Amino acid sequence: MSINFKVLAVFKEDENMRVAVKLLENKGYDVFHETSVFQAIATNTANKIDAIILDIDDLNLKELEFLDVVKKSNPNLFILILFCNSNREKAVKYLERGADCYILKPFYISELFAIIHRFSDRISQNGNVLKDSTETHKSIEPLALRIAQEINNPLTTISGQLQLRLSQMEKSNPDYRVYETLEEETQRIAETVRSLMAFAQPREPDKKVVNINDILKDVICSFKDTEQENGVHIVESFEKNLPVIMADKEQITLVCRNIIGNSWKVIKGKGGLEIVTKMGADNNVNIAFYDTGRGIQPDVIERIFDPFFVVNEEERGMGLGLCVSHDIIEKHGGSLTVRSRKEKGTVFQIILPIETT
Repeated sequence: MSINFKVLAVFKEDENMRVAVKLLENKGYDVFHETSVFQAIATNTANKIDAIILDIDDLNLKELEFLDVVKKSNPNLFILILFCNSNREKAVKYLERGADCYILKPFYISELFAIIHRFSDRISQNGNVLKDSTETHKSIEPLALRIAQEINNPLTTISGQLQLRLSQMEKSNPDYRVYETLEEETQRIAETVRSLMAFAQPREPDKKVVNINDILKDVICSFKDTEQENGVHIVESFEKNLPVIMADKEQITLVCRNIIGNSWKVIKGKGGLEIVTKMGADNNVNIAFYDTGRGIQPDVIERIFDPFFVVNEEERGMGLGLCVSHDIIEKHGGSLTVRSRKEKGTVFQIILPIETT
């Protein structure tokens, strides 16, 4: 498979990056590897690169001019920098000079894939980056990036240390559950940061033919794979002949993950979640998520899709996931609604139109 998206990786000895390059190639990306910025400039010019992954640990600050040169040749070029915690100050200078995003080493390869995949989706068929529709989000984006940097740097260190401790500890150890809970909390913070970035950097849906049932099955499977479904009984009530629709698969997947994840948290391993799909009466597809959680109080349910709104003190969440989900469904021409009864559970319902073109 070739997706005609060209990635240039500039690094010397990082074994994690060597693996990432191979896996990117396996996923259909055209990947080039150079060990110096001087070779990288020539490769970028000759091959019209779309994205550069730059390991700045081996670079001198004087090589900052590299960003100016490659950006001049392609103003839409996406630059992702990698660095160790000891080079944070250098990384800030690279971000200020024009780098678009960063990952702190050691990193999860899946994290790098997610960033590259997301940017590749923002490229139109003629090679131009799809522009944000409002000046508001343009002003929010740098702030969100700065917030993400300040949170993710210490968070990555904390998470790494917790994962190391857990790998060295027997599950029978009385402290195992304590460390496991702390690691779960760090992942919850990381998810909040990702939601903030999605809120700050929205894009229009790239609609293609998708099967809602298949998307839901993949999301449910991912929860099982990560043991997030532990103690939660999920019932799939999918209409077998549900028609395909035109939608952005990545965005709809994010919405489903947000809603299922939200239900999982409130159920807390003591209840069930039923997911129902069916053909609607007005040429649309309906998706409903019925959970047996404690429900949402009437005085807050009207604000549940507001950004940064705290649903309750126990959850302490900012609600960004639901806000982003609501915006995505609206951009698809559909609706996302919620109804709830205290101590009786909550129902999220998505209605998406069936489009033939």
